[in-house]
Amino acid sequence: MSKDSISRRTMLRVVGRVGASAALGGLAVAELIRRGRLKRVRRTEARLGTLVSVEVVHEDAAAARQVVGGAFDTIGRLEGILSRHDRESQLSRLNREGRLDAPDAHLLNVLAAAQDLSRQTAGAFDVTVGPLLQLYERAFVREGREPRSEEIRMALQRVGYEALVVEGSTVLLERPGMAVTVDGIGKGYVVDQVVSQMRRMGIEDVLVDAGGDLASAGTQGGGGWPVTIQRPPGAGGPSPLLHLRGDALATSGDYMRAFTSDRTAHHIVDPRTGRSPRDVASTSVRAGSAMRSDALSTASMILGWDEGPAVLQSLEGVEGMVVAKWGETRSTTGWSV
Repeated sequence: MSKDSISRRTMLRVVGRVGASAALGGLAVAELIRRGRLKRVRRTEARLGTLVSVEVVHEDAAAARQVVGGAFDTIGRLEGILSRHDRESQLSRLNREGRLDAPDAHLLNVLAAAQDLSRQTAGAFDVTVGPLLQLYERAFVREGREPRSEEIRMALQRVGYEALVVEGSTVLLERPGMAVTVDGIGKGYVVDQVVSQMRRMGIEDVLVDAGGDLASAGTQGGGGWPVTIQRPPGAGGPSPLLHLRGDALATSGDYMRAFTSDRTAHHIVDPRTGRSPRDVASTSVRAGSAMRSDALSTASMILGWDEGPAVLQSLEGVEGMVVAKWGETRSTTGWSV
């Protein structure tokens, strides 16, 4: 999560913000905005290594702008805790020192949730994948080559969520050279925190989008927040449209940060094999929180075409869609667009 590099993870884009004609007090939200009864305030900034948009509908535009500004202040504070690219962040300190005493509660929350999700996905989701990601970035980006098998084998020795210990107010990395990255869960957590903060401040209708990790509050009068899911290159067919109503959505895809032209190596790396998953092009997960959606979209890509949909189906309050490299789609029974 870096301020300086904008990722290509723009899989989801918000469209038709007031296209739904749901009634609110007998009038559509769009009509109330047109008449000046409600105001729409939207702000976009480069944060968390991507573009972050915060959008609210409220009767007081000045108050809404102030709350939105406060939301970006919160994003900045959380980025200073969770970013692996900021040498002064608590996460970077943990990676350097192998131990962190009395870390910020936000870091503890993210790591505890990550460990729980690792167990739920049989280790497919693993925030200790840092050494592998560092290897891929160094080899492909800086040295213009593929990682060697021996390099991958050595990096795998420093990966394993069981060796990340979160006990009370202490975090410990039990193996030398381990490195934690919360890239696959951190943006979702930040998005959730922003939505919760805005609701506490009296904003009932809000949508936050951090490069494809979305969380919402309210329904814009019942119609929800319409979003489209862009299909992977070559998948064909229309982009699915769905409406968020106080829940969250995240998508992971092999093309969002591909290291090779055929997308066989990309930013999602299986912590069990050290290789990028080969049979899934993208996954979209809808859940009650962006943090959960974020992590499970990554995990279901790693679990693959057969196991990914089955694991999503087994989890309560989770729905998902998996798109194969060859364009076929599988969804959980409750997935609807």
